[in-house]
Amino acid sequence: MATRNKCKSLADKILEIIDDGITLSNDVLHYIDSTFSNPTIEELEDLLQDDFNCERDSLVELLFFPDETLQHRLEDLLESQNFEQEDEKKVLRYLCRNPLVVSFHFPDQRGSFRLEIPGPIAHQFIKRLNIAKQLDQNLLSTLENSASQKYKNQFKVKLRNSRFATTANAVQFLTAFFKRIDTESEDVFKCIDFTLSFLEELKDDSDIFSALMTKKKFYLKHLKRAEKFEHQLQSSNIETLMLQGKVAAFINKNEAKKKMEIIDRISQAVYGKTEYFEPLREREEFIELRSEEDFRNIIKRLK
Repeated sequence: MATRNKCKSLADKILEIIDDGITLSNDVLHYIDSTFSNPTIEELEDLLQDDFNCERDSLVELLFFPDETLQHRLEDLLESQNFEQEDEKKVLRYLCRNPLVVSFHFPDQRGSFRLEIPGPIAHQFIKRLNIAKQLDQNLLSTLENSASQKYKNQFKVKLRNSRFATTANAVQFLTAFFKRIDTESEDVFKCIDFTLSFLEELKDDSDIFSALMTKKKFYLKHLKRAEKFEHQLQSSNIETLMLQGKVAAFINKNEAKKKMEIIDRISQAVYGKTEYFEPLREREEFIELRSEEDFRNIIKRLK
């Protein structure tokens, strides 16, 4: 009975949220307009009714995708109940007990359209909610006591959607992160997104600080390569450089700089320190500058 009630409650909450319809995000709108050449409502409806169109199913799946805004409104319910993997099918049955028809609204002047969501697409929707994922209790306690109450559920949703291995080191690192970072700052979500992505990539989390510094070196190395290649382009064209075996550095310089700044901010918050590197001229080598003495030594070497 309890399982049935919690699954029905979740399905009812989802129906309540989508009752007013779903406004297409800028990313979805960009995909529709770039893929289907700015379709009118009528053209889009014709496409969605065409069972033989190979792009129909992927478009419907994209339209009925649970974004973080929707997930925020479900988080309290998910946290209060111990959902299990097998509950997904039960929630789906309640959600689709009547034909699931959803209204989608364009953010521009094109209006709205209604679409009946097929069962398999609704199932994917439920799976993407990660209802069975249980967040670490120490981490939850830290969020309750230390993190911004305004963004608390948004942080939880990001943790629920993440795929990093919840090892003791990773949890300890995240706990320190949420305790010490300013969770009301403008760029806190950039820091969180970077942190979770970084943890997902991490093969060995025995020394997370060293791994962060290695990541910072990676960005610095490719940033310097990009700057060097841009300098070479001032005297040679790209074809000549490629014939000489010099390959363009495919990295956004501004993005690399921002990522290095984020790494510094995270490291300073969690560990109270970071490391600074300067590449030696004409060599793929890094000098670590950790103290005033290191700075004095490098100045001597450059004289």
